[in-house]
Amino acid sequence: MRKGAKAYFAANLIAQVFALVRFMLLARILGPHELGLAAMIILTSQFFQTVTDTGSDRFLVQDRDGDKPLMQGLVQMILVGRGAIVAVAMILFAGVVASIFHEPEIKPYLIALAIVPFIGGFIHLDYLRVQRDSDFRPESAGILVSETLGLVGTMIAAYVTRDASSVIYGLAVRSAALVAMSHVTAKRTYGWGFAREESLRFSKFGLPLMVNGLLLFFGSQGDRIIVAHGLGTEALGHYTAIVLLIFNPISMMMRLALSFYLPQVVRSREAPEGYEAERNRLAGRVLLVAILVLAGFVIVAPPATPLLYGPRFTEPLLFFALIAALQTAKFMRIWPSIIATSIGRSTIILANNIARILGLPIAMAANYYAPSLASIIGGLFFGEFLALMTSLALLHRAGALDLRRDIIRVGTFLLWCAVVLGWAWALPKHELLPMAGLTAASALAIALLAFERSVIRESLGLFRTFIAARRGAGPGSR
Repeated sequence: MRKGAKAYFAANLIAQVFALVRFMLLARILGPHELGLAAMIILTSQFFQTVTDTGSDRFLVQDRDGDKPLMQGLVQMILVGRGAIVAVAMILFAGVVASIFHEPEIKPYLIALAIVPFIGGFIHLDYLRVQRDSDFRPESAGILVSETLGLVGTMIAAYVTRDASSVIYGLAVRSAALVAMSHVTAKRTYGWGFAREESLRFSKFGLPLMVNGLLLFFGSQGDRIIVAHGLGTEALGHYTAIVLLIFNPISMMMRLALSFYLPQVVRSREAPEGYEAERNRLAGRVLLVAILVLAGFVIVAPPATPLLYGPRFTEPLLFFALIAALQTAKFMRIWPSIIATSIGRSTIILANNIARILGLPIAMAANYYAPSLASIIGGLFFGEFLALMTSLALLHRAGALDLRRDIIRVGTFLLWCAVVLGWAWALPKHELLPMAGLTAASALAIALLAFERSVIRESLGLFRTFIAARRGAGPGSR
């Protein structure tokens, strides 16, 4: 029986909301340039944390000896060493990172940032150990307290300093609060340990994850690095603020899709017909959600952005369409990733990540010859498309899906991206001839959704059932 599952979900949801609130307030207090510097600091922190991620959270939960004090002490000792190494690396490479971003003024900020991983290394892992018994209450409490104090610390620092260093104060407070809560909620005494056999087993588990972490970082955050390097600090501030409006919801939907659909797809493998129906249902729903988010973001985000961040963050409609196309392309990859995981083909997921990295040099080259956000996103979008097609081709080769049906889905998504981008370009210009062509293309894009009519009917039925259940649960139903 799960303990604190609802609190865990709520804590993660609150963390996402706080991330938006934090960036919204920072944007209003600091402005685009300082917000861009803050984004660079956060990117640097995420880079060092990601490339040194040994998967200690997953290891303690899944390893046969994860409940033993010796194994817990070993991982805790490794985390202290990791925190110290990352802190030293941040200090040594602060100048290099600052030069990559073309912002020498952030070098002292990056040196000060070293305190965050150093503090975090002393975390007590008992909150992870108890998750072996499905107890999520300690981690939920840690997330709630640390995110709340981190937000408060960032805002106080922003009002006092009025510069990008405020995020360092916030990150340090959050890290210290999380460490403190891990010790307060722990049932065991904190300690370190070492054993040769256990350390070797942990190394075999953790080292491949560090390599994959490097791919994941550049795959998920590479766009911001290229924007910062190619277009400058203020452009990064604008880009990061607006991306946050779509990045966090899509990230949460991807985690939920993996949690909810993976068990269903795995169970359906017992019957070939059921497996085919389940994977088509998954692919159809991912496509529909991607299209809804793509169109919805371009409609809602332009008026919402100046309301949230202030008038200094107003951008043309095409800016939002480009961001929406790239982020929904990332979301589209979740469906082949779930299918690959369901058949135990982790190599397909690795190939997916490698393929999408190819978009980075293309984006850099495109921006070199034609500096613009469109050039950068065009290159990155190609990488996402290549990753999606690589996964589908490998899954087809493994006999896990029908490539012809899924190519239609990919084509439908590409057409919707083209239509949305076309309207975002044409509407402000009031170009009648392009609008006529876009009207025809829009009709074709809508017509192609007929291939997903069964999924649409099923989704609408689930929505009506949900609404009816909510109404029936109301006070008037008694």
